[in-house]
Amino acid sequence: MNLQDAYYEQQFEIEFLRAKGDAFQTFFERLMGFAYKADFMACRPWGNQGDRKNDGFLKSERRLFQVYAPNEMDAAKATKKITEDFAGAREYWSKHFDIWTFVHNATDGLPPHVQKLLLDFEEANSGIRLQPWCLEELRLIFRKLTADDKASWFGPALTDATKINLGFGDLKVVLKRIAGLPAPPMTDVKDVPAGKIEANALSEAVAQLLKEGMVKSPLVADFLNRWHDETLGERLAEAFKTEYQRLRGGHSPNQIFAELQSWAGGKDRGSPEHELAVVTIIAYYFERCDIFEEPRSTAR
Repeated sequence: MNLQDAYYEQQFEIEFLRAKGDAFQTFFERLMGFAYKADFMACRPWGNQGDRKNDGFLKSERRLFQVYAPNEMDAAKATKKITEDFAGAREYWSKHFDIWTFVHNATDGLPPHVQKLLLDFEEANSGIRLQPWCLEELRLIFRKLTADDKASWFGPALTDATKINLGFGDLKVVLKRIAGLPAPPMTDVKDVPAGKIEANALSEAVAQLLKEGMVKSPLVADFLNRWHDETLGERLAEAFKTEYQRLRGGHSPNQIFAELQSWAGGKDRGSPEHELAVVTIIAYYFERCDIFEEPRSTAR
């Protein structure tokens, strides 16, 4: 996976994880529209008829979609929704679809009775296949998008040219912004252990971004060594460590990485140079073991 693909894939995953309810529906329609163009038909609710249990239709595959992305997946509510939506879809659209796809945002999996419900419906309706889709299925579709489609969705990407051109000026903007945050207490900094990316179960895209950032991370060390305030490096380390500890309890490693990007990048994010500067600084403190977990064999 190259740097551009890793950047876009991580942006896609961030969007998936953050979108809930109607925002997730919009996210799904945008993805399918980019990937399948006119072959995908979005369905707009109409008056008191609603959407007739149709959240999108893929003509070439005779596939009808139902989208469900609550803030929290509740098994009872999910069971009720699946039952009602499938019955409504079968009643109104049955002659048009052979596959009914339940798109959801439960990345940790559907509850067993929800899975059984889908299997029972499929067994009772021999002409219809039922399929649950989540992040990984949507990720495969995202990979079909052209570079232009991805750029129109998420803006310009990081590239090897961005990496080559990254300099002190780009780092300075980010480092000075972080340095202006309230200072946490000082603690010891540990050496970097081997296997840290694997130990944190980071996605391929995030791992690639970190590895690309590590290529330029010596720039961060050089910058800090030349800076007029010799305590800046350790103050930044503590700032990152404190923010990481705040995020650690309620977020997955990939979500933590995304939140650290937002925290370090500030409101002026957007240009490839600024984004790569943020990733490079995160990679620097990742290598130093100020943020994320160490492999168990080296943890102290």
